[in-house]
Amino acid sequence: MIVGVASAPIQRAPAEPPALAWWDHQRRWLEDHSRLRVCCKARQIGMSTAVATEALHAAVYGETTVVVSASQRQASELLRKATQLLPLVTVAGGGALMVNRQSAEEIDLSTGGRLISLPSAAATVQGYTGHVVIDEAAWIPDMDRLWMAIVPTISTRSGYRLSVVSTPGPRAGMFHRLWNEADSSWSRHRVTIYDARAGGAPHDIEALRAAVADEATWRAAYECQFVDESHALLPYDLLLARVDETLSYHLNVTTLSEAGDLYAGYDVGRKHDLSVLVVLERVGEAYRWRGAVELRQAPFDEQFELLSSVLKVRGLRRLQIDQSGLGMQLAEELVRKHGSCVEPVTMTAPVKESLASLILSVFQRGLLRIPDHRPLIDDLHSVARSVTLSGNVRYAAPREAGSHADRWTALALALQAIDTGPSGKMEFIFGPPLKSAGLKPSHRHEPPPSLYALDSYDPPGTGW
Repeated sequence: MIVGVASAPIQRAPAEPPALAWWDHQRRWLEDHSRLRVCCKARQIGMSTAVATEALHAAVYGETTVVVSASQRQASELLRKATQLLPLVTVAGGGALMVNRQSAEEIDLSTGGRLISLPSAAATVQGYTGHVVIDEAAWIPDMDRLWMAIVPTISTRSGYRLSVVSTPGPRAGMFHRLWNEADSSWSRHRVTIYDARAGGAPHDIEALRAAVADEATWRAAYECQFVDESHALLPYDLLLARVDETLSYHLNVTTLSEAGDLYAGYDVGRKHDLSVLVVLERVGEAYRWRGAVELRQAPFDEQFELLSSVLKVRGLRRLQIDQSGLGMQLAEELVRKHGSCVEPVTMTAPVKESLASLILSVFQRGLLRIPDHRPLIDDLHSVARSVTLSGNVRYAAPREAGSHADRWTALALALQAIDTGPSGKMEFIFGPPLKSAGLKPSHRHEPPPSLYALDSYDPPGTGW
């Protein structure tokens, strides 16, 4: 059980936050003056705005609030929301309040109060004293270490408050334990998308549901259900450890001329699935993310034009395209026009298992950094290992709401394009099929032990 310090309402000046039209769940949060608060929430329901407003309100009375976010981007976004609220603070103060200093991570008022918004590195929160808000706590790597750094921040005065806010993540880690094991000293808030809608939020739930990749993502992102990591090929902890906030998810073709050797993977979609292109650069023993392009319900001639424009880039060495089903004609036309630098791939069960083994190896070895793009991270996480009734091992992604792990497939094909020899045939095979043949890989990546350590190997079953 996680035990907190004795809970006592904070004695605050008899004033209310700046007048805004609050939804019910935001109002409940703002009116809750408990010292310890935890909120398990859906995405995009305005909690960051409530947190920013509360922090500014505290600053008006000379108090400091440190908001720790999962990434620099999220920290900057929260400070941006606070900046938008500053005119309301000025009006509420009758012109007596002034902004002494405003920077990329801090707003300092003339009262001596401050709002400080920081990314989650434990070192960044040390040395501060005041209220603390941990934003998106479930998605902060090494949360336990950060927790130990935060405790002194609120311990110097009984009036300082600790608030933990997040969408649910894996069924492990600090936020999961806090939500499920915290004692009665913690005030709990749970807000699903349905709760937010019932409380006045204008969300179109049907439109949101149609836009979300799969059922598991929907339940975690909008229904406040924690994620089962037991069968995920790429657990969230592994993916989050490989995030680089300086990378852009979207491809800028004009910058590719400056790159070295480029490789691409393309997953073909038409009416239901996304069409996704991923471009990587090989840099020594590692890979650099160059960007992705997504097309939804795009006609094949538009997809052909996109791929032809990328294939004309001087440094593009190879593009692998999924020619299964819908992709066959597109792949044939690309080969006819661009020749051997286009490699059609039929997604058989052994190929999918090799792709799974390859992408896991790359992430485990830290050879690729990915952008801080939640749809990409969720898509990479969506592929799971399962065993069929006949004992066959398969790697599958959920199919709900049109999802087909399209970003995962495009990235895996781009990685495989790098690991394809000059002959156009896969020279370096990973995973159980290689071991069962009594062979050893000749490429620099060792097959992931976690895949070799399967209880037994049978020929793979049907793919996703």
